Amino acid sequence: MSYSYGVLTDEDIIREASNGSLIAENFDKNNVKQACYELRASSIYYDLSAKERRHRLSKPDDHVLLKPYQLAVLITLESLDVPNDVICRILMKGRLFSLGLLPVNTYADPGFSGRLGIVIYNGSPNYVGIPQGSAIAKIEFERLSKPVRRAYAGQHGYQTEIWPIPTDMILTPDQIKRDPRIKSPIDELRSSFGGDFGAVVERVFRYERLLILSTTLYVGLSTLIVIYSQSQDAQLSTLTAFVLGLITNLASGILMYAATKIRRKRSRY
Repeated sequence: MSYSYGVLTDEDIIREASNGSLIAENFDKNNVKQACYELRASSIYYDLSAKERRHRLSKPDDHVLLKPYQLAVLITLESLDVPNDVICRILMKGRLFSLGLLPVNTYADPGFSGRLGIVIYNGSPNYVGIPQGSAIAKIEFERLSKPVRRAYAGQHGYQTEIWPIPTDMILTPDQIKRDPRIKSPIDELRSSFGGDFGAVVERVFRYERLLILSTTLYVGLSTLIVIYSQSQDAQLSTLTAFVLGLITNLASGILMYAATKIRRKRSRY
């Protein structure tokens, strides 16, 4: 049977999948749309910001947690079996995009077999929960004019249980220090998040020593008062002890207030 070239329609997808092609495992006709198929989230995902990157949800009602500004890879429930004359394009669902989840659109080569990893970045300040089995991306299939000469071969990150990250491209602390394009931490924060945020961080660093000094002064003076009041040669009156304690707390409070008082500069537009 010959099929027309171009993007496959809903009937084409159902026919191919019923014969074990395109989607080899966990195919659901209800997820077939006009000219695409909606891929669902499985119980496995990778947190690219953590040391223990691979996570598996233990309960059916658990959800994938995306923290604010977190980058994660969600492994699809469906497993693909892409023919040598078909290429697949994967796009984010608009429903997730409206939540502030930014997609990293990708594709699957002719000959690809296995589960896909959908890279998602949470660009919102919200904690987002993605339930298992919910649709996270759309995949469209396009038939080529002829099969490719060299089909895709190799294991996907899901099969190896290690998401492939080119760690050699991550700069070491020494490389960061020697690169003139990388400024001080405060300047980098200012350029990334704005002048107001940089000013706040700079003020925190500036008063860090005062905070440490005030704490040390408070503990030191309190200790001296206790030692002096307990000595045999000196007996503090109640009024004197009260005054010394008041002075100690007042001095410490002033320094603590100066160290932690952060005023946000008003932006001028």
